[in-house]
Amino acid sequence: MEAPYDITISLISYNQRRYLESLLPTLLPAAEAARAEVLLVANRCTDGTAEFVAANFPGVKLTPNPHRAGYGENHNLNLRQAHGRYFVIMNTDMVVNDATIFVRLKEYLDARPDVGIVTPKILNADGTIQGLNKRYPTVLDLLLRRCLPSFLLPLFRRRLDYYEMRDVGYDTEYEPEYASGAFMFCRTEVVRSLEGFDTGFFLYFEDVDLCRRVQQRYRVVYYPFTSIIHFWERAAHKDFAYTKYFVRSGIRYFRKWGLKLA
Repeated sequence: MEAPYDITISLISYNQRRYLESLLPTLLPAAEAARAEVLLVANRCTDGTAEFVAANFPGVKLTPNPHRAGYGENHNLNLRQAHGRYFVIMNTDMVVNDATIFVRLKEYLDARPDVGIVTPKILNADGTIQGLNKRYPTVLDLLLRRCLPSFLLPLFRRRLDYYEMRDVGYDTEYEPEYASGAFMFCRTEVVRSLEGFDTGFFLYFEDVDLCRRVQQRYRVVYYPFTSIIHFWERAAHKDFAYTKYFVRSGIRYFRKWGLKLA
């Protein structure tokens, strides 16, 4: 019997109904075209996320999570329920601007069994590139990105661009050292074999950790011939609580994968 879904799309809402109001009307037609199910974890939501989704998008499978959980842990809840051969890890602060994105990425992985994760071009709302392909982080890279005063940015632009792989560019297919957890199109069996995200990362660095574990057996590829729009908030730059998550996860990352200063 043919499986009912080729793809599972995993979403998390932390009181992010405002994003879902923009995302879901663009996501659902693209999901239907690709035979994809959409799973949503509503993590401690008090903004009417569950009621809004149930009333307007009954095809979305909703899982309330009343417990405090991080990004990876919530996506792991969806991973355990996934029926698709492919598992899409996706932020809610996005809009689908290419209705064929899931079909195209599925066809890409269908033809390349050695690829475990593929990521598309990720754009700002104005169509400019978000530099979300990265090289493995060093302490220097993270300090420059988080602590450097804006007036000094030009002095370190080459290094910052190198970290975001802008020297390679965003117009050709290649293998980044790691791809952003904002949008990852993965083989379900591969991610399941790794037990999903490492939940020791509450927020931040869970994506580079997952990529490094996948890369022990499969390739991670950037595919620039389809795209999605991401309304990137850069919360760690604005909120001290998120900065604390960033620092804690960074320490865990370097303990796990080895300290690299520069």
